[in-house]
Amino acid sequence: MLIWWIVFKSLKIFTVDGALIQNLGGQWLLNENNQTTKSILGLVNLTATVPGGIYTDLMNNRIIGDILYGKNDTATRWVAKTDWTYKRNFLVDENLRSYAVTNIVFEGLDTFARVLINDMEVGRSENMFVRYIFDVKQLLQVGYNEVEVRFASPVKIGNILAERQTYPLPFGCPPSVKYHGECNVNQMRKMQASFTWDYAPAFPSMGIWQDVYLEAFNSSVVRYLVVDNEETTNGWILQVSTYLSAKKRQNVSGKLKYKLNLDTSSITKVVVVDTRAESDEVRIDFTFALPKGVVRKWWPRGYGEQKLYNLSVSFHSGAEISSKSVRVGFRTVKLIQEPVGSGLSFYFKVNNLPIFAKGANLVPAHILPEKINDPTVLSKLLESSHICNMNMLRVSGTGFYQPDYFYERADELGILIWQDFMFAFSTYPTHPEYLDNVRNEVRHQVKRLHGHASVVIWAGNSENELAFAKNWWGTKKNEDRYKKDYVRLFINTIRSELFKLAKNTLYVTTSPTNGGESDFSLDPLDPAFGTIHFYNYYGSNSFQTGSYPLSRFLLELGYQSFPDMDAWRTVTDSVTELHPDSFLVYYRQHQVFGTLLIKQLLNYHFDLKTWGGDYFERFIFCSQINQAVSIKCAVEYYRTYMKRVNAQGLGNTMGVIFWSLNDVWVAPTWSSIDFTGKWKMLHYYAKDFFASTIITGYVDNDKVYVYVVTEDVQWLNETGAAAAEISVFRWTSFVPVSSTTINVSLAYGNPVCVLEGGLDKSLGCSRTDCFLYLTLRRGREVVAPHNFILPTSLRFSALEQTRVEILEIKEADGGGRNFEVRVWASGVSLFVWLDSHKVRGRFSENGFLQVSAVKSVTFLAEEDVIVADLETNLTVTHLNCNT
Repeated sequence: MLIWWIVFKSLKIFTVDGALIQNLGGQWLLNENNQTTKSILGLVNLTATVPGGIYTDLMNNRIIGDILYGKNDTATRWVAKTDWTYKRNFLVDENLRSYAVTNIVFEGLDTFARVLINDMEVGRSENMFVRYIFDVKQLLQVGYNEVEVRFASPVKIGNILAERQTYPLPFGCPPSVKYHGECNVNQMRKMQASFTWDYAPAFPSMGIWQDVYLEAFNSSVVRYLVVDNEETTNGWILQVSTYLSAKKRQNVSGKLKYKLNLDTSSITKVVVVDTRAESDEVRIDFTFALPKGVVRKWWPRGYGEQKLYNLSVSFHSGAEISSKSVRVGFRTVKLIQEPVGSGLSFYFKVNNLPIFAKGANLVPAHILPEKINDPTVLSKLLESSHICNMNMLRVSGTGFYQPDYFYERADELGILIWQDFMFAFSTYPTHPEYLDNVRNEVRHQVKRLHGHASVVIWAGNSENELAFAKNWWGTKKNEDRYKKDYVRLFINTIRSELFKLAKNTLYVTTSPTNGGESDFSLDPLDPAFGTIHFYNYYGSNSFQTGSYPLSRFLLELGYQSFPDMDAWRTVTDSVTELHPDSFLVYYRQHQVFGTLLIKQLLNYHFDLKTWGGDYFERFIFCSQINQAVSIKCAVEYYRTYMKRVNAQGLGNTMGVIFWSLNDVWVAPTWSSIDFTGKWKMLHYYAKDFFASTIITGYVDNDKVYVYVVTEDVQWLNETGAAAAEISVFRWTSFVPVSSTTINVSLAYGNPVCVLEGGLDKSLGCSRTDCFLYLTLRRGREVVAPHNFILPTSLRFSALEQTRVEILEIKEADGGGRNFEVRVWASGVSLFVWLDSHKVRGRFSENGFLQVSAVKSVTFLAEEDVIVADLETNLTVTHLNCNT
């Protein structure tokens, strides 16, 4: 009885959107289905939490330990190979039974499950990305009822589905034993990275990962509210599609009342509905015609305000009312693919203004589905992107469609979303049942997400065409078969369904893509078209621009680095594991030869044999330097090719989206923010290299080039006078050898070359002894981040060993959050790195070159802290330290 009392006390009944809603979340019971050796542990009547998942529930019951500790991904693999049942009792009263329609609604089931009410099956699930609605009217009884969800092992189901496939579907298994993964995730509609990826461990999850509830109503409820807007010569057309629940071959009757709140007024409209349903939904379209001047445009971050207008709709049928609301951003988006140079352009125009896309690829906020719904984590990731001047994030096809909050916050922050459908680096089934499953997914996700101002483009998959072109899967001998499958899935099914649902939307089949050149390309890495993905670890000087191919748009660009020692200590207590060549690090390094390749790059820039102190800490530090400076060099180089091409017709680069923003565990990866939420050096550098105005330079064939680039909209219709200061410093002195000032006119989207000359002449001293330091001013104001040019490898530079110390910490405003940190250096110091350790927060700058004896930065703490605690935790290091 105690167990059932715990279940019942969490039950909530309330009215929302016109329906009586009875929440079935909270505490459930969990049982192991399999009669395996694990049953001796007594895995019956465990407490479970819904929404949730099997790994979280077993951790909470202390059946397994922290899955992200040590090598627990493989130690707990038995969990994914076991069938599990979730169940609970609930009460139904006469009032709920009196409604004409009663459904049980699952917002997310992961993935293969049978749903039973009072021992009678009401439905099955096979896709974690759709909402399941099952009619339970005839099965509910007044009083006690039981709901049971029986999950089948996705690993076992994947194997069964693969055996049924009449021909091979590569890439069914992970590419390397290093991935420690499972096979056949491409057979199912489930997060592709849940069976492992190069950035992720394998946790083939199961569970009720989103809300579950009973809904009861008499007529109909509003399921979706989808908006499209289009600018005309007279103003704006706002098309609204309202999706109402229905029963096939029955009439839906009532009134839809629309209300659009404007800046100084509101518009209310009423539409009479009387239509016969041909499926479980009816779609009612309505159009607002808005004259010029009544709404303000929504702009991406850095280009204007993010104005959003509330639109609500309510369906009235008798005394019953169902309502829904969305926020509308009025903007136009076009993908411009016009002849330029040796190919076609590829860039976005928002409100008819060319936008240079700057940002990162987003991987799931957590490897467990139920953990991605935390708005605190998502908000930190989005705000960290916003702070660092990003205007675009790509939601990668390896993970999830993000929760509603993510897109709502992106709307508010002006961050454009490149949205992949959840397909990546594999071939997929195309039998009718699978395609129907995909159609349901597309319909649900597009209706849920399309109306967001932030969502600007959809992509069918990630890297599938690239794998075909490179024959990575050995598909050449059956190329026609796999090409037909590809077209059937990504063009005839996904693209077709998308365009039925969304009027003004953009779609590419894949990335890298040749964009408008063809629907299926044999050379998707052609830099003259579309997007490319670029990774190059083999012997190139990643600090030099010659390592990077000019292209129209880079949707992936990445270098690995290691998270810091604080992060590693969360996954091991063994000191012997804290080494780049330890088994734990090797185990978590999923990139084949990954750590060896990092060493190769580090050896190009640094002399690893001379390192003193803790070798692993030094290795981590230098891996983050290499990652940050490499991406910095690439991004700034590409930005100098905005609106211009080279002699081969390449360039006209209009976007760089690096891989990746975040992590799903503590491991060597490509992220700029580690799994604990701490910014790596790359993320600090992104704030500078994505700034609206930059001064940058590079060395190419013994010549030095300095450019000024701006996308500051204040210089859209006029130019601004500025002065570029190019100073030459010796590594041994704070006093510059020389300093040259060159006047420059700032103009939106027009890179200006302010210096092109011989490197040695420009330096006036040995390449090993000196470096260039760049500053851009308007009057006395510095209007771009300071920058530097390294004439040669740091390994061969005559760096002077220096001391760097924290000189002073003081509160900036007395509120316990803002602090001024003054840093003292005995000489020119490279990549000065401040770390607050247990005091979480961020610095205004980090990883900087210190070219003066004292430098001040600010620190913003996440929670209130006193100076003494910050002093205790704050440490500083740099490249040319004397320890």
